Amino acid sequence: THQAGFLIVVVLHNTTVSRVTMQTNNSHIISDRLCQEAIKIHVVGCGGTGSQLLPRLVQLHKGLVALGHPGGLDVVVWDDDEVSESNTYRQNFFTCDIGHNKAVVMVNRLNVAYGLDWRAMPERFTGDEASNYRSRSHFVIGCVDTKASRREIDRFIRAQTQPTYWIDSGNSADTAQIIVGLYSQRLASDPTRPPLLTELYPDVLAGADDNTPSCSARESLTSQGIATNTMAATWIFSWLATALRHGKIDWTGVFLNLASGRASSIPATPKAWDAINPNRIPLPEAA
Repeated sequence: THQAGFLIVVVLHNTTVSRVTMQTNNSHIISDRLCQEAIKIHVVGCGGTGSQLLPRLVQLHKGLVALGHPGGLDVVVWDDDEVSESNTYRQNFFTCDIGHNKAVVMVNRLNVAYGLDWRAMPERFTGDEASNYRSRSHFVIGCVDTKASRREIDRFIRAQTQPTYWIDSGNSADTAQIIVGLYSQRLASDPTRPPLLTELYPDVLAGADDNTPSCSARESLTSQGIATNTMAATWIFSWLATALRHGKIDWTGVFLNLASGRASSIPATPKAWDAINPNRIPLPEAA
């Protein structure tokens, strides 16, 4: 049956695991609430990685629903930028999209093609706006590799009273990294929850951004690479598909190097997290 095929139900209800630790046999266990309602996702940024990720989220949504999930994915996309000519080379846009908002273009296209009711927010993501827009968020996927955007996501995550995942993506010309963390005020001091990007790498928010735009196709392709964003989106998709399909996952991050053809994952264990930052301290509770 469809329900039998949705393995997250089987795994979660036939595995003895502490709901406080979320950890068993070197695997991170996904909460069974994610199989009981639509999975609400904020995608922050609809550029190089975000525009490549969204069609894959449609694929995941369709697969989950076909396997008996009650609501699939409920996605909100945030981006205040318009499509430029240089965006049509590395990002998932057409020439006819130039001059239109990225989030609106992509969400409208997917809604029409697949009969979805996903929503576009043609504005910059802020913790305040996100809190007002949706009463509940299960995932925030950061596809904007800037310190300012990460600060806003970090602020939003720190204010959550219910467990919320932050999947952060960043890349250069031929390298990329994906970091998956989980946070709520109740779980802040739990050493077995996957730590946030800002807990593993506290300096990631320091300093100012270089906001120089890529005005030409050559600048766009040399600064970010033509395949790097697609690979980052694929690994985000892989994490979500594995975790939501099977109810558990053995890694909480990955580092990619397209030049050497290598990928190195972060195991879902406190030992692996401590190897990155032995002094990691849980974030303080939001005031």
